[in-house]
Amino acid sequence: MPRKEEQRIGGACYVALDSLLELGRLSCFLERAPFPLFAFREGRATRIAAQADLFMGTPVFYYCDSATVDEFLAYRIAGEAEEVQLVATANNASYLYAPVIRVQKMPEPLAGKKEFPDKFMSVEVENMPSLVKVGAYKTLFEEPPLPLFAFQDRSTWVVGTFARIDDYEEASIFFYTRMKDAPTGFVRYSYDKIADSAFVKRTDEPGYHYIKVVRLAETHPLVQF
Repeated sequence: MPRKEEQRIGGACYVALDSLLELGRLSCFLERAPFPLFAFREGRATRIAAQADLFMGTPVFYYCDSATVDEFLAYRIAGEAEEVQLVATANNASYLYAPVIRVQKMPEPLAGKKEFPDKFMSVEVENMPSLVKVGAYKTLFEEPPLPLFAFQDRSTWVVGTFARIDDYEEASIFFYTRMKDAPTGFVRYSYDKIADSAFVKRTDEPGYHYIKVVRLAETHPLVQF
């Protein structure tokens, strides 16, 4: 196989999340180890961001701006109650903790870009069970399922995931479906009844698997329909 040409990072894509809770769900839920988070000043706020993807040499960060920052982001879910907070210590076993790395200044190659000539190819699937199959395929290799990202596009909600069709980041595709109502934080599914996949608020019902849904503050800047 020919060697892939080396790419230079010429800026990053920062995607705003709907809330700090979405950042906690993205960085902690179902992950083997929580994502490290990077905290740095952005205007008058502190931006807390997790790198979750790389596309065409552009690192993709998902972030939430906060008035305060601490050493860890603590996340847990019990029943239908999700909780996230910034804390100084990681000493409560009922939480998952993402470490917060305070950065004095992000280097120029990781500064935020505003224009993205390259965008993910988009494929609309017929329904939610089809999207679940895309998001869950990695579990066959004992890896966490791909997160689903949700954002509003005019009068509908777009729910989709970024999946690679081979080993190259350029081959990533945004698989998505549209729905009228706002999605909740998780999709419940079963391989025995994949057609019954549904959005839920809890993740403790026996006999089911779950995929996290992360809501964005606005349309994803790297998605083009």
